[in-house]
Amino acid sequence: MLRKESLRGIHGIYVVVEDLGPELKGVLTRSEVRKRVEKQLRTAGIRLVKELEAAKLPGEPYLYVNLAALPLGSKRYACRIDIEVHQLVALVHNSASGHAITWEQGVVTAGGVKTIYNNVDELVFDFIYDYLAMNPDG
Repeated sequence: MLRKESLRGIHGIYVVVEDLGPELKGVLTRSEVRKRVEKQLRTAGIRLVKELEAAKLPGEPYLYVNLAALPLGSKRYACRIDIEVHQLVALVHNSASGHAITWEQGVVTAGGVKTIYNNVDELVFDFIYDYLAMNPDG
């Protein structure tokens, strides 16, 4: 599958977490989500890079994490969670280039913070599984 194949040869990744929005203010922070994702990647042996270093890597890859939530009641949320790999790509017909999503996984869930984090963890695991399948030497 091309989606998984697009991860071959990535030798470092930068993690970007989108603003969480007012619905999750005081519940989760971008920093907490990023640290959690980065810890999983590091544990799996995937090299993390800073933004400037990522811009120098072939394809300028980054892992984009986006959480969008709606309150359902006391400490419960409906939440869309997306994890995507963005890379620099070029169009075949005119060689124009720009960043595009080359790998993605998402879920819609409902529950509290623990449920949201469990779903983030599962999506990151999906990425790790595909990444390691395409880059068995890390």
